[in-house]
Amino acid sequence: MNTIILTKNYEQYTAGYYHHDINKAFMKRGNCYLYGKGYPDYDEEDTIQDVIAKSSFNKEEVDLIVVGTSWEREEPDVQESDPHPGINLSKLNILKVFFLNKEYKKLDKKLEYAVENRFDLICTSHYNWKKWATKTGLNFLHLPFAADPKRFKDYGLSRKYDFGFTGSLHRDYTDIRYRIKCRLFKSPDIKSNLDMTALFRKNPVREEFRQYRIYWAEWGARRFPWESLLPVGNKYVKFLDSFKAFLSTPSAFGLIGTRYFECMATKTLVFCPESEYYDDMFRDGYNCVMFKEDLSDFTEKLYYVLRDDSERQTIIENAHHDFINNHTYDKRIEKVLDVLFRGELNE
Repeated sequence: MNTIILTKNYEQYTAGYYHHDINKAFMKRGNCYLYGKGYPDYDEEDTIQDVIAKSSFNKEEVDLIVVGTSWEREEPDVQESDPHPGINLSKLNILKVFFLNKEYKKLDKKLEYAVENRFDLICTSHYNWKKWATKTGLNFLHLPFAADPKRFKDYGLSRKYDFGFTGSLHRDYTDIRYRIKCRLFKSPDIKSNLDMTALFRKNPVREEFRQYRIYWAEWGARRFPWESLLPVGNKYVKFLDSFKAFLSTPSAFGLIGTRYFECMATKTLVFCPESEYYDDMFRDGYNCVMFKEDLSDFTEKLYYVLRDDSERQTIIENAHHDFINNHTYDKRIEKVLDVLFRGELNE
């Protein structure tokens, strides 16, 4: 199979792994030509015909064109999402698939782009896919995030932390991470309980949680001015490996992000709120532990997963087995190709 993938070059990035991991999954299925900003062949004046010519494939040999998760422009001060209007795909008699990403940004523009370019399939991790399919008249596939088992794995490290969270609170879209922060800490003003100001203040953790080793670090939290508390690259993978349980919640716009699957891959227990958006991927007490969204049983459930090593081990082994069999990017791309080439579209 010959595939052209329109994507920014994420090969050297130490975050946003899913951009490149999706591309790698396609690359295992045949010949791929990656084109976009950061690649030496990129030219902002190119048309799709120029791209095909640069690919070394004859037009008749191209089986699929993929618009990847990193292709669009996300900057808030730029109205359009299309980074390269000169590449018009609408008149091509070639199968085309578009991976929606960050659906909470410029969604209307992204859907307009999908319609204008007449994609055969739109992939989205968001639960509103049926609504958007009706709105656009295009075929949608609900395709959750995943993880790469060669990147995310259990290194057998000591689980030196009991519970943790890193990332953004996304308070413009959801308040659950903020409410959990307020449950754990005496003051919601801190970004971390381990940052550079920790030496100059009293323990910020509430009394009932002080028996546990908690690692909390929001975007911007630093141990020292030159050292972020949010590790990247392989350090991030080994960082996840050092936890017994990690907080995973739907993020902006209700998206089920990569953290769930990264934890499953590293045999770190997924500790998450109940949600109608999991689509049967997560089952309480089987491959994760869930607490109520109102946090009425948060403390009880956290105590449960941290004090019972045997039960926690059973759950994380179930989760890891489930991940390997169902939630890798190879499995996701296999599904996409089945839909495109064997007509297995969702009803």
